[in-house]
Amino acid sequence: MNSLIRTMTRRLRDDRRGLGAVEFAMVAPFLILLYLGGYQLMDATSAYRKVTTTTRTLADVTSRFTSVQSSDLDNIMGAAASGMTPYSASNATTRVSEIAISAAGMPSVVWSRASDGVLLKTSDLYATPGVPSGAVPVQLRVPGTNLIYAEVSYAYTPVAGAQLIGPMNFRDRIFMNPRRSTDIPCTGC
Repeated sequence: MNSLIRTMTRRLRDDRRGLGAVEFAMVAPFLILLYLGGYQLMDATSAYRKVTTTTRTLADVTSRFTSVQSSDLDNIMGAAASGMTPYSASNATTRVSEIAISAAGMPSVVWSRASDGVLLKTSDLYATPGVPSGAVPVQLRVPGTNLIYAEVSYAYTPVAGAQLIGPMNFRDRIFMNPRRSTDIPCTGC
C-alpha cells in the first residue's frame, strides 16, 4: 500500500500536463485588468483631447465674427459641443466671453455667454485659484486689446471601473484675439 501511494505521489509530482492551465488561471486576472486599464486610459485620453478640440473650435469660430448676437453664440456653443462626439455633449459645459484689456493692462469682461447660464464676471478673472496673477496671463494683457476667452468642462465617467475611479472632470481654456476686428460686440449678451 505504501509503494502504491509513493508511486501515485511521484506520478502526480512529475505530471506537467495541466501546468499551462494553472499558470494561465493565475495570470489571467492580471491580464484582464491590464487590458481594461489600458482601454480606460486611452478612452480618457481621447475624451480629454475632444475637450481640447472643442475649446479651440469655440474660440476659433467666435473670433471670426465682427459682431455677434446671443443666438449666434448659442449656435456656436451647440456646434462646438457636438465636436465631443462620440462622448455625450450633455456632460459638457461651454462658455465664451470677450475680455477687454484697459490702458493700464487690467482685464475686464465685456460680455459672456454660457451653456449652463453661469456667466464670467470680471471678479472671476482675479479670483482664479492657483494663478497668482489671475486668469488672464500677463503676456496677453496688451493695453487696448480684446480677447476671446473660451472654456469647456466635461464630466467624464469611465466606461470600466466607474465605481472604483469615479467621474473625472476635464477642463480646458484658450484665449484668442478677434481676427476681423479689434472688438466683437454682442447684442443680447
